[in-house]
Amino acid sequence: MPDRPSSILVVDDSPVNQQILRNLLTKAGYDVRLANSGKEVLTQIFTNQPDLLLLDIVMPGMDGFELCRLLKEHPETSEIPVIFISSLDNTSDKVSGFAAGGVDYITKPFQHSEVLARISTHLKICRLQQQLTEQNHQLELEKERSEALLLNVLPARVAAELMEKGSCTPQHYDEVTVCFVDLVGFTAAATVLPPETLISELNELFTAFDRITEANHCERIKTIGDAYLYVAGLPEPDRHHVQHAAIAALEMLAYLTRRNETAAHRWEVRIGIHTGPVIGGIVGTRKYLFDIFGDTVNTAARLQTLSRPMCINASQAVRNRLQHNFCFSNPSAVNMKGKGVQLTCFLESQNTVEPD
Repeated sequence: MPDRPSSILVVDDSPVNQQILRNLLTKAGYDVRLANSGKEVLTQIFTNQPDLLLLDIVMPGMDGFELCRLLKEHPETSEIPVIFISSLDNTSDKVSGFAAGGVDYITKPFQHSEVLARISTHLKICRLQQQLTEQNHQLELEKERSEALLLNVLPARVAAELMEKGSCTPQHYDEVTVCFVDLVGFTAAATVLPPETLISELNELFTAFDRITEANHCERIKTIGDAYLYVAGLPEPDRHHVQHAAIAALEMLAYLTRRNETAAHRWEVRIGIHTGPVIGGIVGTRKYLFDIFGDTVNTAARLQTLSRPMCINASQAVRNRLQHNFCFSNPSAVNMKGKGVQLTCFLESQNTVEPD
């Protein structure tokens, strides 16, 4: 479908000049409208905007300079190019026209070819400016989408550093609590459940876990198949990181208990929780992943493996930090892979609502 012809509003109180310009511009393929005064322009331009104004200066009531200034002050009409066409030929008049916001100035009597050439030029410039504005808008939207994606997969401060510097320096975090959450019987379920059902179940569970971790000042690091890894105290320091991670783990068990009462597919989890130092940083250059490393992470993973269904297996370090505000089972000695004999216990409940 062909583009519509560009519309030009001719503003002149002389019927003769109006007719000359209308014939010239209509023959050149433009859609031409006429107005006799600035007041008449203001009554129609906001509902039917032209692509360009040909504006006389000397008119009854409001002159062309004043009309142009009014149009440039209003956001809806400020981008419409205005070409003055006048018998005033003084330099001061031309300067006043450009100062008012005009893009060009043609003196009468005019050459037809000059009028058409200048109109064509300014319409092309206007279209290029509109295209550039639209491209900039699309670039800004793409930038916002990219930033939102980074914020979905990276901690906020890490994402901000990456966007600002183009890289993120790995850091050592002295005080972090790490939790591994693993679905019980997932492998067996994956062999009998349809793929759509399996993914839907994972999505529902992990979305709920995301809400719980976020509400408790924790950060999801990643999911590994049916395992969910989150931390507290990273990237921003948090003196209550052990409490926050423990509360999130208890809330996950409570959520699953409620869900299993009515859900078509019942799920249980094993959870391991440990606290200590970690190293955190971005892995990859094309697909970014913020990951954590160190003995604390390995110990939390071992604790999860040694846990029981719907139980939170905690290290002695966690128990030492929380024993005044949380209830634990009696410690027991277990042989932990790579760690030897370790004391562990199960985190059972919280005594107080708020951390110390």
